[in-house]
Amino acid sequence: MHDPLTGLANRTTFHRTLVQHLERAGTENGVAVMFVDLDHFKEVNDTFGHPVGDALIKEVANRLLEIAPSALVSRLGGDEFTILQEVEDLVEVELLAGRIIEKLRLPFQIEGNLITVGASIGISLAVPGLEATEMTKRADIALYHAKAAGRNTFAVFGSHMEEVLRRRRVLETDLESALETRTQLAVHFQPVYSAKDGRMSSIEALCRWRHPTFGTISPDVFVPIAEECGLIQALGLYVMEEACSLLADVPDCGVGVSVNASAIELMSPGYSLRVLSILSKFGIHPSRLEIEITERMATDADGKAAAAIKALRDAGVRFAVDDFGKGTSSFGQLLNLDVDRIKIDKMFVDQLHHGGGLPLVEAIVQMARHKGLQTTAEGVETADQRETLTSLGCDSLQGFQLSKPLNRHDTMHLLSQHESRMNSARFSGDRSDQVTRP
Repeated sequence: MHDPLTGLANRTTFHRTLVQHLERAGTENGVAVMFVDLDHFKEVNDTFGHPVGDALIKEVANRLLEIAPSALVSRLGGDEFTILQEVEDLVEVELLAGRIIEKLRLPFQIEGNLITVGASIGISLAVPGLEATEMTKRADIALYHAKAAGRNTFAVFGSHMEEVLRRRRVLETDLESALETRTQLAVHFQPVYSAKDGRMSSIEALCRWRHPTFGTISPDVFVPIAEECGLIQALGLYVMEEACSLLADVPDCGVGVSVNASAIELMSPGYSLRVLSILSKFGIHPSRLEIEITERMATDADGKAAAAIKALRDAGVRFAVDDFGKGTSSFGQLLNLDVDRIKIDKMFVDQLHHGGGLPLVEAIVQMARHKGLQTTAEGVETADQRETLTSLGCDSLQGFQLSKPLNRHDTMHLLSQHESRMNSARFSGDRSDQVTRP
């Protein structure tokens, strides 16, 4: 039996073949099961549409067949694939997994779109007495571990991973409860400063989760959980309400706030209306809100995200491309971005003085200026980085060298000070007093 979209073996054929391999294990080479899951595939579907998503799945299937011609490659459904391969040892299967990751991270050219995804892989090796169902469960657990490790990587099942999966399931349940009660969640704010004069220009809202059992949970952990469990809209609206309520408490501070939005949020019906409703509720002018999106969402000229972005931009909301430079098509797409700001990824800032980062940052700044876009450098951690970025013409800077993220109380204090300086400057006519140097 085969998958109708790709022609690969389907779930039933995969399971039957695995059972047969395990029954004759011991007389032949060992057996490995690999679960391959595409990273951010839902975002591709949401941004470019299901026909492009289907075409991507078929191209992925072709690449897997090319990499593992002697294996049984199957599609379980959606963006989930399995590879059943006879191997002599763990090293062999790890090398195969590495080749798969490298091959799938290369861009796909589909219907005029340059699409970059990646893959996470979970690996399970056959051991005496292991049944097919348990072996596939182990590969699935290893896959969760690979995703939790940052995606675009692989993990081999180990007994400790059972606990990882158990913890994840607990977090899924507890995150829903935390969003309902809002007792464990908090929004911190990291200031952004003008590179030219040191004036605070905006703040970025960053969600934090203090779990009663596991302590501080990184956004890299709980945001993907929220996306996969259907909680990302509630999480995003919570952050936006907290951000707008803060600005409402210091209405004359002259500072805007930025919040991150996922493709899932932008695609959801009525997203733009909900955002504008929150702004109205707290009396915040739309121009004081900046929504940070990915490069892929920003270049989605004809997709579902475009309608929400256009509606909000028409109302005065600003948009920024977060982590600019990560995507393969960044430089080619820069001139087509219909946004207000580019946030240069920390990766380039880290490589300013080694690794070739300086000419890349300089090129981004110059192209952005040609397009009329503002630039913000993320992850500024040293005085040398700050000085170099300023000399390159970067408009604003953000990072621990200037300020760490602050809790609501400390942010209020900082904004109140800034508001007082602005009021004093207006009264005296001396605008130099607006400068807030970190």
